[in-house]
Amino acid sequence: MIKDEKSLKELYFKITEDKGKPIDHYEVTALLETNGLRDVDAKEIYGVENLFELGKILMKYVNEKKSYKEKKIEIEEEFEHNTLKRYFKNYIRGLAFALPMLVQILATVVLGYAIWSSLELTLEKATAIAIGTLSALVVAGGPAQAIGRKGLFYLKFKEFILARNVTVLIYSLSFILIIAISLLAIVANYFFNIFPDSFFYTALIFFIELSIFFLTLSIFYMFESYGLIVFITFLGLIFVYILYRIIKIPLPKSQEIALLFLNIVTIIIGGIKVYRLRYKNILAEGDILPRPSALFYSLYPYFLYGFFYFCFQVIDRIVAWSATPGTPYVIWFNVPYELGLDWALIVLVFMMGLTEISIVEFIHKINEKVKKLSYNEVEKFNNYVYNFYKKFNTGFFMFSILVFTLTFLVVVGASKIINNEFLKVFVRSPTIYIFFVASVAYILLVNALMNILFMFALSRHRVPVRFIQYAVLADIIIGMIFSRAFGYPYAVIGLLSGAIIFWYGTYNYTNNLFKNLDYYYYSAY
Repeated sequence: MIKDEKSLKELYFKITEDKGKPIDHYEVTALLETNGLRDVDAKEIYGVENLFELGKILMKYVNEKKSYKEKKIEIEEEFEHNTLKRYFKNYIRGLAFALPMLVQILATVVLGYAIWSSLELTLEKATAIAIGTLSALVVAGGPAQAIGRKGLFYLKFKEFILARNVTVLIYSLSFILIIAISLLAIVANYFFNIFPDSFFYTALIFFIELSIFFLTLSIFYMFESYGLIVFITFLGLIFVYILYRIIKIPLPKSQEIALLFLNIVTIIIGGIKVYRLRYKNILAEGDILPRPSALFYSLYPYFLYGFFYFCFQVIDRIVAWSATPGTPYVIWFNVPYELGLDWALIVLVFMMGLTEISIVEFIHKINEKVKKLSYNEVEKFNNYVYNFYKKFNTGFFMFSILVFTLTFLVVVGASKIINNEFLKVFVRSPTIYIFFVASVAYILLVNALMNILFMFALSRHRVPVRFIQYAVLADIIIGMIFSRAFGYPYAVIGLLSGAIIFWYGTYNYTNNLFKNLDYYYYSAY
């Protein structure tokens, strides 16, 4: 039995949203298919034999719709007119992604503390917090990537119910994982007495709170609410300041309370944003996620990539902190090494803005050329986008030299003007050496991340996993060899080696991808 006129009309208006006026029922049928409808749906829901029959029926509404999206081809000229403005806007968007990291670093130097770091603590407390923080990054990194990528994928296709369901599923399972790891750690420390209780529970509290915090922030990244993430970061700093300076609650207790407060705030806001998705869905494919096996197959590359990426970010620290003899524990916080990496992270933050520019420009240029060029102009299509990639890469490394130089000059200048011990440490050995090497590593890392965005855009989700695994392996092996042979500062050679391997692997693959873009573009969809 065919549904009523109202339902059929709503169906037509939905499938032609943001589309041009169909020329025949074959085009309407194609629109039905791209919206996820099948012959069985046409029969069971609308009472017709197949989608072609349903397309013929819907043709009577073609002239009832008042406006259609114009099928413009000459959009690129208008796009090119505002190049600098567009670059600046997208750079700020990309910068906002990493800005919380910069806020954390600068607050630590200026105030002496931030949300989960402090220069005023004993080395024992600092080590405990560092272990909790690094463990949280590694554990939450995989699920955060899965939520950010898969949830955003469904949002872009306006499958709001599926975005909600996959977010709730991954978040719930990850929350259980965090609790399970915490319980296992408690049992292990109880029976094997690995760390003293005060040390262990400080690390554990920061691990739990930061794991939940990083996990919840991935929901905001999924919604691309970068401004809100920056606001939450500042809110956390203000709360720590109030607790520590005004109420006089000592560190790290004030930070633990502030993180608890931030988790409550972010869970409430993130929960509301996810909950509201149920009211946005209109004629979606459905609200049932793929079978567990299929869902796992689509998600595990993101889990693995996130896990190994954050392993890569923290491994050299572990190697360096474990290379100093005579410390109370196997891992012991090393201030000069950490400061060298923190200053280098400023370079990384300012380079991250270019990743947003690169992917926006890539998507625009590839889609516009697909519209403008005919089927037999494949070589012209490939060359156009490949030339864009080469020019952007050149600009990337030129900009990296500028950012590195300015960061170095500003920090050196500040160390001479401001009476701050941690600024003065920067110009001493080995911190300045660590800064130089780590900056090069982070520049290559960001360029590799840019390459990976191109891979993700063309549905090459599993390729980055292989390269980041090689990078982690090199980081561990080379870092261990150099740090044990020449001292802890040379653990940064492991970071640089891994970054070179990661960059070279992604660059080679992306270079080949752009040279044969017609194939990769076609096979991606």
